[in-house]
Amino acid sequence: MNQSLHYLPLVDIADHIAEPHFSTRIAGTPLWDEAQVRITLDWQTSGEGQLAIASQYGVALSWLFQELKTQTFLTELLDPDYFYRYLVKAVWRYQFDCLQDGNSDEIAEGDRLQWEHELNLDSPTFSDSLRENLPSRGISGTVQAEDTPTGLLQAVLAAADRLFMTEFVDLFVYGSLMRGEINHDLLDNAEYIGDDAIADAELFNLGFYPMFVPGTGTLYGECYHIPLQIIPNLDRLEDHPHFYQRRWISCLSGQIRLVYQGFTSHIKGCPKIVSGSWRDRHSIHHYSPSD
Repeated sequence: MNQSLHYLPLVDIADHIAEPHFSTRIAGTPLWDEAQVRITLDWQTSGEGQLAIASQYGVALSWLFQELKTQTFLTELLDPDYFYRYLVKAVWRYQFDCLQDGNSDEIAEGDRLQWEHELNLDSPTFSDSLRENLPSRGISGTVQAEDTPTGLLQAVLAAADRLFMTEFVDLFVYGSLMRGEINHDLLDNAEYIGDDAIADAELFNLGFYPMFVPGTGTLYGECYHIPLQIIPNLDRLEDHPHFYQRRWISCLSGQIRLVYQGFTSHIKGCPKIVSGSWRDRHSIHHYSPSD
């Protein structure tokens, strides 16, 4: 199994897949039915006795996609259509590898070269010709009754791990993560984009760090292009979702950024930073219900 599964839910899912009798335990899992991930059709085969095997794979894939949606932040932080297309392509890449191993003499040279080229591209895009002639159409010759979905699920999970290790999102920071502040080193692998601001916000001083909540002022901060692999460290720092909540918010630049927003219950009695800038935290007045 891919050894770079650094984000704990991915490790847990990988361990679950590797457990004995995994397929039996998920046999009653409802099929995932969102249109963009209706991938079980690619496993339906015309050979007699193959349908039950194809269904076994379909249930396993449906289970995995559901786990990735509910146990990780990947569909929260990445465009869902992009995410599911990328994983479906990982399914087809696995199928093509099965065909290569089991039916290499039956694959036309032109088809083999086309599939090999497009499936080796680490992206969710496909040409029209590949869409019309997917490698999954010939999978029936490679699926045997004794096969289990484990290899396929591991291949798809490894693709999800690659996204976690390589994808970036934009983050707005306004306190201890800014340049020159005590936690800025957590953004060592991030690219500074520029300064920005958020409207309808109030900033409060909680001592060593600030917290913003919805209000009537303007919040000022910095924006960074960060790899997803930083997110678990930031979640721990911010105690998401209990103390701060990770949210997508539109900035005054018109760009939507990831921001850690606080809760009103946490700022009662704390000084408000009138300017909306953490760097001006010594210019304050105390919060009151009338503010």
